[in-house]
Amino acid sequence: MLLLVLALSISACAVVPHKLNNDQRDEDRYFVRRVEALTATKHRSWDLSAVAVTAGDFQSFGAKRFSRGDLVKLSIPSMKDYNGIYQINSVGSLELPFNENVLATGLTAQQLTKKVKRLLVDKGWFREPDFILNISLVQESAIEVSVYGAVFNPGRVIINETPVDKPQEPVLQETGAFSSERDLTAAIRAAGGLRPDAKASHIMIKRDSKVHRFDLTSVVDGQLLPFIPHLINGDQVFVVSNGVENTNLIRPSQLTPPGMRVLMSNLTAPTLSNALSAVGADSTRLPYGSSLLDAAVSANCVGGTHQANASRTILLITRHYGSKQQIVLKRTINELLATSSDSLMNPFLMPNDGIACYDSRFTNIRDIARGVGELFGPIILGGIL
Repeated sequence: MLLLVLALSISACAVVPHKLNNDQRDEDRYFVRRVEALTATKHRSWDLSAVAVTAGDFQSFGAKRFSRGDLVKLSIPSMKDYNGIYQINSVGSLELPFNENVLATGLTAQQLTKKVKRLLVDKGWFREPDFILNISLVQESAIEVSVYGAVFNPGRVIINETPVDKPQEPVLQETGAFSSERDLTAAIRAAGGLRPDAKASHIMIKRDSKVHRFDLTSVVDGQLLPFIPHLINGDQVFVVSNGVENTNLIRPSQLTPPGMRVLMSNLTAPTLSNALSAVGADSTRLPYGSSLLDAAVSANCVGGTHQANASRTILLITRHYGSKQQIVLKRTINELLATSSDSLMNPFLMPNDGIACYDSRFTNIRDIARGVGELFGPIILGGIL
């Protein structure tokens, strides 16, 4: 009777099935993430064939422009009571004392100066030849922009935001403002960074119903770009997808994630908890570009008694690009060690992927036998006594 129970227990032990993916396909040998169709039909207002912005016409688009919340300094030497620091209001207008508001968002300092000067001359406050006026940007505000396409977290993002724990600093400089967190690269990083299927040469910005194309390939390669466009509130960014995975993009850069969080579970023997396995917060944060084998080592799934643990199984829970449907992939530690340089067998991890370790068949049988002994041992001993 005891042998029968033991045989049934072993045959029913938790062995990872051969097919686990939700597409009902055997991806046990080769795995490449597919890309969900992402075409202009999803964003009909986008002109994906827009001409690229070059250095020659960058001044007409990429120069710094005012946005709502920006602080500007207005100076009129002949009227000092009018001088001061002004903030562009929530609708993008500059509120002038004793005058109508002037729409400022989207304008350069030169354009806004010319517009305000024309208003005050037309109102009869000043005469054109004798009128000197200067407007300059002294602090850039946080702005909201939308980022779509081949990024990890598409949607509405806030960039150039002051951290909650950092007090607002007073404006000290007379003129000039600079923030590297209000340009195109900051928006892409805020949206999770470029996915491996992104087309870095086709990054679109839509402003005032016009679409402009920028090539940021050199930024991914670590080179300096002569110009990176500054954004204003309400800009929309679209990253075109290549439709296929490009492993050259799976590395840290200014436009890809520097690191990522991976969910790990190692709750079976040889250790009984994540804490005992040293699977803490630090081990679940991996550099972008880490492979499944890297995560297995970080989760303490590799090592131990060779004969007992070398055939342990690890599961990868991931998704295709642009898809919410989870898929599950199975590998043994032996397979990963033997094919560590093959990305089809040892795939790269993506942010928020999950891995789970299962013990080898030897360890499963040993633990089941131990459990059966603990269950029936007292009964047998009681019968003998």
